[in-house]
Formats: sequence, structure tokens, C-alpha cells
Amino acid sequence: MSDNLIDVYLGFMDEEINTVLNGLLAAELKKAPAQRRPVLLVERGTVDSRGPVLEWPLTRYAAQQIRVVEASAAAANRPGEDASPEGVLARAISVFLVSDEAGDASLRGKSIDVIRMFDVHVMQSLQNNAARLKVPLGGAGPVLSVVRFQYDTTGSKEAPVIVIRAPEMGLQPSLMSPYIEFLLKMVSAASSQWAHAAGQNVEWPVRISCFGAQGGASTSRPPGSLSPICASLYVGHLYGAQVTPSVAICSQGGVYHFAAKVGSKAPAMPVDGLAEWFNTWRDDLVVDRLDVDIRYKRDEEAWVKAGLTLKDVIGRLVTSYTTTTSKPEVSGTSPWFIGEEQKRAFSAVGVTGCNMEDYWVLRSMRAMALERANRDPKSRSMMPVLTRGFLTRVNADPLSIDPAVIEAFQGDLRTKTLTDSQYGDLIIWGLHGLPLPGDGIGMPDFAAWRFASNPVFQTKGTFARHLYGFLVEGGAEPVVPDPFFIEIATDLLKDCARLPQSVADVFVTAPSADALGRIGKAAQAVLDTWKAVGPANDPRLGRAIADFIGVFTRDGNFADTGSRVKVWLRPRKWLGVTANSVQDAVNQRFGDAAVDRAFYKASNLVALRQNTPSAIRK
Repeated sequence: MSDNLIDVYLGFMDEEINTVLNGLLAAELKKAPAQRRPVLLVERGTVDSRGPVLEWPLTRYAAQQIRVVEASAAAANRPGEDASPEGVLARAISVFLVSDEAGDASLRGKSIDVIRMFDVHVMQSLQNNAARLKVPLGGAGPVLSVVRFQYDTTGSKEAPVIVIRAPEMGLQPSLMSPYIEFLLKMVSAASSQWAHAAGQNVEWPVRISCFGAQGGASTSRPPGSLSPICASLYVGHLYGAQVTPSVAICSQGGVYHFAAKVGSKAPAMPVDGLAEWFNTWRDDLVVDRLDVDIRYKRDEEAWVKAGLTLKDVIGRLVTSYTTTTSKPEVSGTSPWFIGEEQKRAFSAVGVTGCNMEDYWVLRSMRAMALERANRDPKSRSMMPVLTRGFLTRVNADPLSIDPAVIEAFQGDLRTKTLTDSQYGDLIIWGLHGLPLPGDGIGMPDFAAWRFASNPVFQTKGTFARHLYGFLVEGGAEPVVPDPFFIEIATDLLKDCARLPQSVADVFVTAPSADALGRIGKAAQAVLDTWKAVGPANDPRLGRAIADFIGVFTRDGNFADTGSRVKVWLRPRKWLGVTANSVQDAVNQRFGDAAVDRAFYKASNLVALRQNTPSAIRK
């Protein structure tokens, strides 16, 4: 095996990746040019060379110049070879996106079929009608971009660092693992060429790190705490030719499937109400089938056998993998948006946190290890050599929220207000990538969640159990960003810019078609001006933002009393509320899952950024 090592960092949301990417760049720039590694980003869709990248302007990154090479089926047919690291990877991706049935199908395997499912026409025929993948689609299929941050690497033959933003596919989980495997195969294909260019004849191995936030499902894991993951429990459906229910654990040594024990027949798993079903039948679930491959056994899991209860397997996995330095955990993976009821169901069997991806990432790592295990050194596999994999989760909200805190939250909502100038400041904050103190312009003072200083948190330990914030220099109390203002900063402008197509992403009750057109045009004008002037304090940007807020307030019916503007609510995100704004929801109550989501949104921004150094491998 080569001493050179390709580091691959996986993430799903912008906020899970941009700080990791920036930390990697900062680390490389501290080295001499001959020791620096190229840092590449694989991003969905088309990336503008002027930025932004992962919702950050280029000025927020340690290296501020980028080169973008587009990967698509069409790009594979363009003449010329690009020998740069980003060109090699983009070429590998493009070649395997080509719809060439006469090509070597054995090399593409099933993964290419999944990639082709992203074609908009095929997507319409899928049985799952939940939210679609966040991958830009067209008649020619998907487009991916390979981005290289440019800095001096004169004399360097070091292996690249690759950051991959995988699509958020929690609602269509059967597509996630093959998609990840496809991209890892492309890294493997590029690895051989990079090694050859460096004068080596052995491909470079891959080390994978996955870093992200999750909902806490243990009283011992408060917001801001880290969870190293050794296995993940999946409860949900697999979508394909048939809709198949599944309860299974994927760990390093195997995939263990569960069914109702003899004498106890669980009813069919419903498409909705998965948490309730699982909560009722969890104690009757036992190991029914073991997928263990002789090529890749783990002594730590030799004890797993049919008939063991779900809780026993999770408890013994944690014990088996515990070392003197860390205690690993088992996460829960589900295709539903996670609230308190779901977290309690997972917690009852020893799961410490839940998200929508871990099981599928572990399945991908396992597939890599199995395909490369015990192979003839002279044989070729499309999968890369995997040296090690890491899954690290940051807990971003609590297992449960105290009833008194929930009531205080409901009351605090009624006091939430914004002015048009504050809307403008939030949009500027969002365009800069939600900086916190020390990150350039910082966070607007009013964007701090006033609720975090509510008297309900005065009882010792109550704040730490529910929220995670940052300390401002000279201050004694943690500051937490307002989750509703975060969404205005990150989503309002870009969703409005897609009007009238994106009506359901902006309005529960929409204005007229003419009004939607005016709002969309004004929002796009802000984005166009931002691209033209960048982070400079240019009055043209201020005017464009003011024009947008005026049109949005007037034509979107967001004017409130006096100089106030109603506080926008993202549609379909706040259970229990069917209104365009907090003010319009005066007779509505946020459901428990919506309260949980607010706490998650408030804490994950700070928790991810402050824990990023733990995700970067030396």
C-alpha cells in the first residue's frame, strides 16, 4: 500500500462542510508549497468561479481563488485532457456519467443506474413522493462540479484532500449509499492517475471522515457534545421496485436484520407513523438474519447471533468497541424528520443520537472494504483501498425539552418582531455565510435569540441541557442565534429568487401571480448585484436589498404595524403552524417536533463550528 493517503470528507448540509473545508485550507497554507496538498470540493450543480461556495463568499475562505471543472455526461465527450487534480477527478466522474450502454457495465455496476435515476423523467416514476433530491436536474441528467481552491503547490506531489457534499437523501434512502459509492469509485479511478503522475505505480488509499449534526437521543449527550459512531440502526422503508420495511444495524463487521420474535407477529410497518410502530414493537425485535462476509469479519462482533434482542445487540456493540480513550456510540438513522417522539423511541434501545445518513455511510464503507478484501494484488477493483473510516456527530438538541421551556418558547414567539432594516441586515448576514464574532462582519446583535435569556433557564443546568451558544468577548452569558432569523438569512432570498416556481417554499398562502413575479425579480436582482460587487460595502447592494424588502413586504402581505415587518416562517418546516409568518400564526401552536427543530437550528450552527477541529485528521 502506498504511503500517500487521499483524505475524503463527507457531509450533507452546507454548515456541516464549509467550516471543515476552510479548516483544511488553513492547515495547507501553513505548509511550505512543496508539502501542500490540493484541496478539492465535489459539489452538486454548477458552481460560479466568483462564488459563493457552500453558502460562503470566497472572502470567508483561507484561499480565495477557485477553479471549477464541470462534470457531466456532456463533459465526457469534450476533446482534450486536463492533467490538473480537479481535471482528473472531473474527467473520471464525467466518463462514468455517460449513458453508453455498450460500455463496460461491469465497471459501472449498480451505482451508475442510481445516478441515472436523477434524470428528471425517471424521477417522476419513483414510488416515493416525498421531497426529491437536491440535485439540479435537466434532460441530460445531473451536473456535478469539481472545485479546486488555488494556492502555490510548486514541487508538491502530495495526495489531494477531497470534500464531498453528498445530496440530502434521507427521504429516499435507497439512493444514498449507491450515490456515495459511485463518487468513491470515481476517487479511486482518479487515484491511479494521480499516483502515476507522482511517479508511483500503486494507487493511493482513501481515508474517509464524515462529520455532521444530529438530534440528541440521550440525556447524557447535551447540545454541543461529540458522538463517535461505531454502528447505526436504520428503521424505515427502502424504496425501489417494491416498498420494503427494514429494521437493521450496520456496523463494521456486518449488517444485522431484525424481525418480530417467534410467537409475536408485528403488524406491517406503516409508511407514516414509523416512530409509533417502532416504539410499540422494539422489545419484540430480535436478530433474524445476519449479513456477515467471511472476507471481513470482526472479532468484536463474533457474539452476534439470531435471536438476540435489539437492545442487547446495541449495548454489546458499544461495549465491544469501547477503548481506553473513547466510548463509541450507536446512532439511529431514519427517513423521517426527527422529533421528540422519534428520539425517545430510539433512546429506549440505547441509541444516543439520530440523523438521516449514518447507516448509509457505514454501508458504503463496508461495501468498499468487502470489494477490496483478500484480492489478488494484481487484480483491479473500482472501489478504492479504504484505510480507515470515521463518523463523528455533534449533538445539536436535547432528547426532550422540559414542559416549562416549551411553554416559555410558545409565549416568546408572540414577542418576536423585525423592522425592514433588520430584514436587510439578516440578508447581508446570510450573503456573508452567517459569520459569528471573529468571522469578519460578525452576527447582527438583534439576531441573538432573546429567548435564550428567558427566566425559565435560570434553574441550574437548564440552559446547558437545551441549548449551545458562544461567548462574546467580555460577556458572561452564552449567545445563541435565533433559529427563525437564521432561516430568513439563509433561505428567504434564494427561495424568492426562484419564484414563481418555488411558491411552496416561500408561502403557505401565496399572493397573486403578478406579485410572485415582482418578488422573484427583486430577489434575483439582489443576487445579481451581490455577484457583481461582492462583499464590498457598495451602495448598489443596499438599494437592491431595500427594493426587495419593499416588494416582499408589500406584495407578499408582510407589512405589520408601524415600521414592523412580519417574521417569515419557512412553509412545511414548523409542525402545527400553517401560516406565512409568526404574526399570522397568532391562534396556532407550534407542535413538539417544531419546537425541537427550533432548538436544533439554534444550536447546530455554533456547535458544528466549534467542534470542526475534531473532524480534521492530521
